[in-house]
Amino acid sequence: MFIHSVAHQTPETFIDQIAVEKLAEELFKNSSLDLDKYRPIFQNTEIDQRPILMPIEYYSKDKTFKEKNDLFFEKALELSEKSIRKCLEQEKISPEEIGVFILVTSSGFVTPTLDATLIDKLQLSTDALRLPLTGLGCCGGAYSLARAMEYSKIFPNKKILITTVETCTLTFRPSDKRTANLVALSLFSDGASSMVVSSIPKKNSIQVLNSKSRKWRNSLDVMGWEVANDGLQVIFDKSIPALILKYFKEFYEEFLNENGLNHKEMKHFLYHPGGMKVLKAFARCLEIELEQLKYSHKILKNFGNLSSPTIFFVIEEFLKQKEFKLGEIGTMTAMGPGFSSELLSFITT
Repeated sequence: MFIHSVAHQTPETFIDQIAVEKLAEELFKNSSLDLDKYRPIFQNTEIDQRPILMPIEYYSKDKTFKEKNDLFFEKALELSEKSIRKCLEQEKISPEEIGVFILVTSSGFVTPTLDATLIDKLQLSTDALRLPLTGLGCCGGAYSLARAMEYSKIFPNKKILITTVETCTLTFRPSDKRTANLVALSLFSDGASSMVVSSIPKKNSIQVLNSKSRKWRNSLDVMGWEVANDGLQVIFDKSIPALILKYFKEFYEEFLNENGLNHKEMKHFLYHPGGMKVLKAFARCLEIELEQLKYSHKILKNFGNLSSPTIFFVIEEFLKQKEFKLGEIGTMTAMGPGFSSELLSFITT
């Protein structure tokens, strides 16, 4: 499966980490947390700026679940539509040419799903095969790529549109004074990214070769959502980097062996930057230099963690920089709730 085009859309408002730290100090000042202890979190993320949907004062006020979810639908629809239009324009693809439409989100819930509304707004084919995916969190982008690869084999003549969209900041609950909520405040942002893929060859791009899924046992409490009266309460365990160090290398080596690949042949690592500690954990367990994750680091620095779209941002940056030669091998991955991972291999074209 070949990537034909990829394009992102973010809100116009970007906020720097210093402003977010000031918001945290105000919101958590009367909590049981030792703010002096946790203050370094904001700089240790190595995020300079990130896109947010609403003015910063919005996040200091309580909202109902309905208010948040209604705003999710409005904003996710807007971000998705703009990223799709950019993506189709890149390759001069008409909406009617899309035969499969995969849409990924975990930050809100609507029925009919977002893809149904977008089919009408964008005049996509009414016969397009639809696959809405939810609940995958940060893993959603990588997971959708793997499923698209499988669809491309079943439908070799169809163009496949994948859209990942998250409104992470709208889920923030100022009444939640837990450490997990403070960490989430230091990391997450909003945005969408869309991609067109197919089995038709494309030069100066990526061909996705193989994929492997893994859900580790007894790890359901590592990341995800709990439903509270005023919205979605984040589950975000501090053990995530340690779990990567413990489990990812074995998973990675199994994947390489199953597909006749050699770690020494790997030229590129396009990994979801869940945070700076996550990137360092990947580098350590694979025994690679942090510089080899430079595209992931750059996206984290300039956009924060957008959840599912983030790996698409990383891929877009990689393709834009064109720092690769024909036939170079690489891997992509993202970690998500479950605790889970999707791992893919690719070759540059």
